[in-house]
Amino acid sequence: MITKELLTKLRNQVLEIVNNRVKSQSLQESLGVSKKSDFSIVTLVDQEISDLVHMSLKHMVKDGYHFFSEEEQVSFGFPSIILDPIDGTRELAQGLGECVVSLALMTTPSSGFAWLFNPFTGFEISSHSKWVEPVIFNTDKLFGYVSKGDLKKGLLNHIDEIDHLEIVAKGSIAFKLGLLASGACDFVYSKTPKNIWDIAAGTLLCWERGFKLYQMGKEVKQLDDIRIDGELIWCRKENFKTLSSSLVK
Repeated sequence: MITKELLTKLRNQVLEIVNNRVKSQSLQESLGVSKKSDFSIVTLVDQEISDLVHMSLKHMVKDGYHFFSEEEQVSFGFPSIILDPIDGTRELAQGLGECVVSLALMTTPSSGFAWLFNPFTGFEISSHSKWVEPVIFNTDKLFGYVSKGDLKKGLLNHIDEIDHLEIVAKGSIAFKLGLLASGACDFVYSKTPKNIWDIAAGTLLCWERGFKLYQMGKEVKQLDDIRIDGELIWCRKENFKTLSSSLVK
């Protein structure tokens, strides 16, 4: 579907775009930060990476793939190229490294190839990556990543009182899902709706490694909607009952 050589080329080109735009003397100006009609922000990095991926994968579009990027919503269907050029744009604009390029090449709503790449830290995981069973240091608590926004709004205050859970807030849902798929935590939890480009690649990677997605207590087995609402938990099946009873309020 996508060769390692093409992935290497994309990685290098993404790094070139980011390095050209991220200039410490005037980050906001060099990124070209602006607001979209829904008041979310967008940068020149988002637009340039979206154009890059569209051009690099134009052969797949000619073969019948839909192209659906946050910045270029051409069409949605399957097979599909689903892209968030930078998930975590707000963190990017603040000079934080909690963001990733999120690319999913979905042949069906439940299968395909996924790639996540953080151009600041070098963190990268894809369907080509080998799974290495993580070392478990603490079996008394389940450790998970949650949304900074959810935490700031006070939506997660009740978790502080739960002894068997530990949470850390990070930006970018795609980045958090990449960390989960790499074995860096036990779960990811979100109380706010997500768009398909936010979660497609990360969810595919989690599915490949035995993590499941639950929406309002029910397992989600395919991503065939542009937007997914409700409280979302990504975790292993054996941890879902404990997490659901503790997190969902």
